[in-house]
Amino acid sequence: MDTLHKLEVFKDTCSNDAELDQVLGKLLDITLSRHRRRLERYEHDLGDFEKRYGMDSGTFYKRFEAGEQGDAMDFFEWAGLYELRQDILGKIRRLESGL
Repeated sequence: MDTLHKLEVFKDTCSNDAELDQVLGKLLDITLSRHRRRLERYEHDLGDFEKRYGMDSGTFYKRFEAGEQGDAMDFFEWAGLYELRQDILGKIRRLESGL
């Protein structure tokens, strides 16, 4: 059963819209909490890089994308973490707008 079908079945089996809204709200809360925990881990790891190299991640990322940082493995990891952080921030904003 695909996701859209599951949602339709779920919607059809809820007794009313208020119940459906409550359940979906709880699912959004759970997902938001998971994303916030993930964001904390990313920010901790980014902080380690920032301390090690004496530069904030936003500045680093701009320089990395411009080819000004070199090809050290640390820089690829740092850039990847920064991208993951940006992605999770977008998801958090989206989830918060749905609550």
